[in-house]
Amino acid sequence: MASQQSQAPSSASSHRLPTVSASAALQKLRDDAPKNISTGLPTLNAILANAKDGSKTGGLIPGQIVEVYGPPGVGKTAFCMQATACALHAGDGVVWIDAATPFPSPRFEQVLQAQVDNASAASNGTIRDLCSRLKHYTIPTLAHLLALLLDPMPHFPPPGTSLIVIESISTLFDNTYHRTNFDRSKTQTDAQKWAAGRKFAVMGELMTRLSRLATVNSIAFLLTSQTVTRVRSGQGALLLPAISGSEWDNGVSTQLVLFRDWAPKRGTQLTAEEAEKWHRLRYAGVIKVKGVAMEENGRFDTVVPFSIERDGLCELSTPSSHVAVPILSSPARPTKRPFEEVADSEEEALSDDDDYGWDDEDELAAGLIHSDTRPLTINPNKRPTIGSAEGIKPNANDATVNDVSKI
Repeated sequence: MASQQSQAPSSASSHRLPTVSASAALQKLRDDAPKNISTGLPTLNAILANAKDGSKTGGLIPGQIVEVYGPPGVGKTAFCMQATACALHAGDGVVWIDAATPFPSPRFEQVLQAQVDNASAASNGTIRDLCSRLKHYTIPTLAHLLALLLDPMPHFPPPGTSLIVIESISTLFDNTYHRTNFDRSKTQTDAQKWAAGRKFAVMGELMTRLSRLATVNSIAFLLTSQTVTRVRSGQGALLLPAISGSEWDNGVSTQLVLFRDWAPKRGTQLTAEEAEKWHRLRYAGVIKVKGVAMEENGRFDTVVPFSIERDGLCELSTPSSHVAVPILSSPARPTKRPFEEVADSEEEALSDDDDYGWDDEDELAAGLIHSDTRPLTINPNKRPTIGSAEGIKPNANDATVNDVSKI
């Protein structure tokens, strides 16, 4: 009996963990949680994170997939560069995967230099120090991207990575699965039918892998894609994402569309300041946030105007930021007529889903935005120019990883 009492562990044994109060544990959990990544637009940051103060807590949320689509020249690459610069300046690592154009090193250096200049003396280092945490991959084909993500290397993603950018991911699918007029033809071979069916299977597998990587590693994925135009009965031409599907749409947590307003009609006399204003103005429409559609009665709830400056994105305070815009979703198809109701002499035309291109009345971007005659307010004292991207040619040799620490 005495021996059993002597072997009983003491209440103050050395293996006990130190006592921590609940408030201290909660505060430590909040401090260790991954921080959101700023987009450079305070209003958009607050919308994406449902935060009141977008400068502190708003932005891209780690563990989620964000898709940004829009026509060429609206600023998708500039949007990604701004988010990348903010993540690097916060001390995190970034992986940039390009599928169409080389990494714009000179342009990115200007954006990153602005982050360093605007920071305090206790910043996270020089441009060379920040770029040492940026890894760049060139992916010429969809097979290379699948190999990189489905069977990753031991060091991918690198430790400390908070953001992975996949630039123009729709280009990889378009190059692998070509859009032809024979997709629904009766003359297509079995191989063509099999490839068409595999597209959505590969798309779903890729989205599953992206979601797993984002959740396990607390990484925000930022994907950009192009647009396609489809003519809908009674609604004209609509701009839609080049990648679509139930599994893909369900995997995307946040979806944004970037677009430009139509310039004034021909014959309108504009001053030099007004012409420059129209040239730099862009809009970011919020379609979905955290899996919840941000639309009301089929229209965007919020549109954030911004401009592309030499040192990055600049948010504009204009009344148009609260203009409701039609959502770019596909309307429900009308019910098809029974076969008995179709006359023998009638020739069935293709469905509206197969007709691409703009119709004759597209002065208002095919319903993308409403015309707004209210003037925009832009600071006339700050009119930097936009960097040029001429002479860029895609590199399709092989998948390579580049060192961008010496830009």
